[in-house]
Amino acid sequence: MQISEHYKGREQAYFKHSLLKAYLERLFMIVGQHQKNICYVDCFAGPWQEKSEGLEDTSIAISLKIIQKCREGLKKLGNNVHFKALFIEQDQKAYEKLENFLESKRECGIETKSFRGDFFSLRSDILSWCGRDSFAFFFIDPTGWKRAVELPTLEPLLKRPNSEFLINFMYDFLLRTHTQKTFENDMCQIFGEVPDTTSMTPEERERYLVTLYRANLKSVMPTGDGRPRTACVKVLKVLKNRTLYHLVYLTRHAKGITEFMEASQGLHLVQRKVRAQAKQETRINKSGQGELFAAHEQVTEKDGHVDLSMVKEYWLSHLTKRPVTFDRERLADMMEETGWFANDFQQAFKELEKDDKLKNLDAKRARPVNAVNFEKGERLIKINS
Repeated sequence: MQISEHYKGREQAYFKHSLLKAYLERLFMIVGQHQKNICYVDCFAGPWQEKSEGLEDTSIAISLKIIQKCREGLKKLGNNVHFKALFIEQDQKAYEKLENFLESKRECGIETKSFRGDFFSLRSDILSWCGRDSFAFFFIDPTGWKRAVELPTLEPLLKRPNSEFLINFMYDFLLRTHTQKTFENDMCQIFGEVPDTTSMTPEERERYLVTLYRANLKSVMPTGDGRPRTACVKVLKVLKNRTLYHLVYLTRHAKGITEFMEASQGLHLVQRKVRAQAKQETRINKSGQGELFAAHEQVTEKDGHVDLSMVKEYWLSHLTKRPVTFDRERLADMMEETGWFANDFQQAFKELEKDDKLKNLDAKRARPVNAVNFEKGERLIKINS
């Protein structure tokens, strides 16, 4: 699988930008059906490490391109949405590049603005710029955690209604520092406590830290128009099977979770293909010998995700002989709890149904691709103990 030369050596940025593209388009096309004003805020815009003169390999250009596409798409549907985009950057040289790029886009029909300065110090200005009634999406992708992802730092934004967030939880940094005494105060601000991961396996430690951070984000976000929900997607180092960071998504809507997870499923496949190809290229460069098959072509959609037997056990433990309705809200609960995709649940249910262990009482004779229609809400039962 070939990616742009602009992302060579910085494949993690490609993964992140792929998710941003996929989810922003879904989000804005949905929100634009009932909101007249939409704000996009890039809190640590850069540009950083860009290789393209036109900034095509940055979140700046990518977000504006998606906004423009959605603006035009919504217009065709009869929705004239006013889009605003705000970009924050502290570094002087990066800010000059940012300003020059935005100046070249002044006639694109999107209201753009940039603030030069520290995100922490600019939080009140950011909220004022967003206004009170518009929908706002905050992309929080810093190079460090201080005055960036701690709960006291994010609290003013998290308490804003009608807002969603995508936050870079820098797991690799926090893994190395969360046990060090000198960082105890920082850990308290991030996790709400000093995490004790003594005696945990690497997998347990990662799950615990990410779950703790997500729970604390939700504890700060008020309910209002819906209870807080989170989902996340893991981004691995390209050549090592180690987590670099998690992209944590925060919303108040079940549909947000299901749409984000669907976008994440596409990223999951892209990430595995790009990593397989990068590892193969590294092997070839070291040995000087080619390999018969391209590595990315051997990666399938099902490889390396979740053991389907675990999903089956989940279904069996959540169903009884008494019918239970499973709708979009419940699917979002399941995704939030497990991190699994809708396809995982569908495939596992389909196999259990075939084995006469579960039944969909509302299934039609001519079944569609999905075993359960969560959008309609269908009654499911266990028929064999």
